[in-house]
Amino acid sequence: MPSSKPYFNVEFAPGRFLVYSRFNERDLIHVREYVTMGERTYPSKKGVCFTPGRLSALMSKLAEIDEEREQQRVTAAAAAAAANAEPQQVSYKTHLGAGIYVEVASKFNGVDLRRYWAPKGQLSIVPTKNGLYLPASQWSSLKERLSELLAAHPELSTAEECFHPNQIGFMDCPECLPFGWMLSSLNGLE
Repeated sequence: MPSSKPYFNVEFAPGRFLVYSRFNERDLIHVREYVTMGERTYPSKKGVCFTPGRLSALMSKLAEIDEEREQQRVTAAAAAAAANAEPQQVSYKTHLGAGIYVEVASKFNGVDLRRYWAPKGQLSIVPTKNGLYLPASQWSSLKERLSELLAAHPELSTAEECFHPNQIGFMDCPECLPFGWMLSSLNGLE
């Protein structure tokens, strides 16, 4: 049975950890909820797993995510000030790699990191239970821990997102188009 050796393991919120480890000859970064059973703590299915390339994609989107959160805060405050006004539904969703997306929506004040999948016979993708909703305070704490992770392991800063020399390589990439090009274009996820 393969084992995992953690290089970095820090709790960023009660029961939620940022873990960098090597498993099956692959470097993986987990943002995951842990559960305690008896005297031991175990990772749960609630969370997401990043490769160094996916982490790089997330890091490159941090400013966009924070800008969207701020825009939604301002929009919500304006809607509250005009008591009769219907709040605008502002939503931001971006693909980080494989089936993992990050979403900021006006229905919650935080960030949702989640894996999506395409049910057989359907033309749309749906969220799975594998993911985490991070309230504003936990999102801020995670960003601080991500900075600590990159300072402790600078090799992760040089990881590159997927690159394809041509369109055929992009169309066949399970990292960039995990649900295929047709499903991605129908859902506006390109």
